[in-house]
Amino acid sequence: MRTVVLAYHEIGAQALEATIRNGMEVVAVFTHRDDPKEGSWFASVARVAAEHGIPVFAPEKLDHPIWVEKIRELKPELLLSFHYRNMVGAKVRELFPAGCLNLHSAMLPRYRGRCPINWVLVKGETETGVTVHHMVDKADAGDVVGQKRVEIKADDDAWTLTKRVAAASAELLGEVLPKVKAGNAPRTPQDESKAFTMGGRRPEDGQIDWTKPADEVHNLVRAVAHPWPGAFTHAGARKLMVWKTRGAQGSGRPGEILSSDPLVVACGTGAVEVLEAQPADGVWSTGAQAARELNLLPRMKLGSPGASAKKRTTKVLILGVNGFIGSHLSERILREEGYEVYGMDLHKDNLGALLDNPGFHFVEGDISINREWVEFHVRKCDVILPLVAIATPIEYVRNPLRVFELDFEENLRVVRDCVRYGKRLVFPSTSEVYGMCTDERFDEDTSPCVTGPINRQRWIYSTSKQLMDRVIWAYGAQRGLKFSLFRPFNWIGPRLDSLDSARIGSSRAITQLILNLVEGTPILLVDGGKQRRCFTDVDEGIEALWRVVANEGGAAEGGIFNIGNPENEASIQELAEMVVAAFERHPLRAHFPPFAGYQVIESARYYGKGYEDVQHRKPSIRNAQRQLGWTPTITTRESVERTVDWFLQQHARDHGLSPAAGQRARTPAGTP
Repeated sequence: MRTVVLAYHEIGAQALEATIRNGMEVVAVFTHRDDPKEGSWFASVARVAAEHGIPVFAPEKLDHPIWVEKIRELKPELLLSFHYRNMVGAKVRELFPAGCLNLHSAMLPRYRGRCPINWVLVKGETETGVTVHHMVDKADAGDVVGQKRVEIKADDDAWTLTKRVAAASAELLGEVLPKVKAGNAPRTPQDESKAFTMGGRRPEDGQIDWTKPADEVHNLVRAVAHPWPGAFTHAGARKLMVWKTRGAQGSGRPGEILSSDPLVVACGTGAVEVLEAQPADGVWSTGAQAARELNLLPRMKLGSPGASAKKRTTKVLILGVNGFIGSHLSERILREEGYEVYGMDLHKDNLGALLDNPGFHFVEGDISINREWVEFHVRKCDVILPLVAIATPIEYVRNPLRVFELDFEENLRVVRDCVRYGKRLVFPSTSEVYGMCTDERFDEDTSPCVTGPINRQRWIYSTSKQLMDRVIWAYGAQRGLKFSLFRPFNWIGPRLDSLDSARIGSSRAITQLILNLVEGTPILLVDGGKQRRCFTDVDEGIEALWRVVANEGGAAEGGIFNIGNPENEASIQELAEMVVAAFERHPLRAHFPPFAGYQVIESARYYGKGYEDVQHRKPSIRNAQRQLGWTPTITTRESVERTVDWFLQQHARDHGLSPAAGQRARTPAGTP
């Protein structure tokens, strides 16, 4: 059977060997170029392919037309993927008449997503496994062909477990591939009720939280042990890598050194003995030797770096800080040490407790008037986010010139100030730059940006943003501007808009839906509400944006990041139905009029003759997953519940409807 293999890393190399042993005719191998940051400790897929005389390629984007045609010319039948890092889109999958199978290092449907071997250790599991399954649009969600269980031993770390999972993978392929060749391989749908997805991991996720129980600290250490980046803590200003631990007797304040020889450290409950460690710029040694080198004594405390090691305060300027993104992002930034936020906006009604935060500095003003203040603060701050924009469809049609003046001309001044003073720019692009692009998923780097006719003035917003994206990119290439672009895809959540803005038609769709319910008017489904969008919870969107702002290790530098949830696709009609259901269940429901039903209306009548819409807007989030370690998991239904609750509570407070009677727990979405 003519087979194309996508593979990488240790498990990919062993799985490729198993594929060849089982008589598959491998006509090409696609892999990734080795990442110098990972070292070369794992087996090379490219070397295995070369040793067997198989052509091997490492494209940046597998579904680029050049590579799609290359694969088509191979006349393949079957696609096998083994730890290949990128999703395989439909345009590639349709080239394989015998199907497309993926090998995942977990017992699906549990531990979908990234780094499953590390995650099962972090979570203290005693068993994992490998799964061969069919590829579908959703990651790791296709029908299962075969599975093999793998015991997790008490002394396993990520490397020993990887080697046993690799061996189990080869065994499983030996069982599955003959059935695939014979055409009688089983297909078992996954139980979605048991499914959950884990995100990527970054080196900084290895920081030890000593307030955790001893077994959780130990599990983290073994989950990221060498050759992974390792767990770490700090002794004052000096970083200490912790490579191996075991449980120990004793108790004390979290992080307190109970003994230096052996090196025993107290946790939230219990304690761990550090068996192997390595001070920064030091040698790998026993825990006791590391303690001597660092002069660690009982009753000293390990933890976050001391004040002398903390980096200087990073100042972030947010223009449009009172808005949906600005207010949420300010809260997220100020949860971190070493940050201050300077903000300007026309109003401050969304800022709440931020106004009392000593790290938050607010000025009420207009960037088109207070230009000297803006320029001064661009010079003063380190990271600049110009969030000021007109971003509602009805305004594109009513006030196209004002949209251009504010969204492009005024923001261009800020961009040029960033160039002039050497500041880092984080610029909000928009999902609308893709316009009428026909790609199944809008790729951050390669999808074309397609807008409609000149007389469809709704496109002035997306073209203004797109032109700014191109100007920023050019400044980066020719003038050295440090920048990141982010494209929010239909974020929803508290503080999205106001019902007053919805009354004049200047709001997002979900706010308009909620206003209709509050006022007892029919929900208007523009063009039947068939347009499909991918809704993203604001908490998850802000977490991704925070990682762009923090830019750890330069991960976000010069990148374009779609920040959306491609798994949360729904039509506006389906969104409306979710909103109605949440409204009907809400404790404050009795305060509002009866539901007035749905009414279909033409877009030209609702927005004006200059309006035009697209039917889908689904993002690729490859860059955010790979560079930021971010994968969203919150469902649209959860986000809708939270958004409806916030609007109804606000309305109740404004109208004296005793909101406390219907107050819900204010746990952030996604919190266990």
